[in-house]
Amino acid sequence: MEEMAGLKKETGRGSFVGYEVTGWRYTDTPSWHVKVWPAERPSDWIGYTVTGGKFELKMFAQTQEEAVLHLIRQWETEYPNSTV
Repeated sequence: MEEMAGLKKETGRGSFVGYEVTGWRYTDTPSWHVKVWPAERPSDWIGYTVTGGKFELKMFAQTQEEAVLHLIRQWETEYPNSTV
């Protein structure tokens, strides 16, 4: 966990079903800001904001959505003391 200007920031990184995902959120907000890309092709990343399992923008691939949601659930178990 990082701390910037008094705000604590949680970060995560992982891979699932052929996608790599990185993400972050401030501990006092429920929204994750993620980047997802096909494994081995990081220049093809797409950014999303995800709040409560809902994507701000429409996902293009079901497996991409599965990867993001799976990893967010994993990250949230790593930060059990989050205030959201």
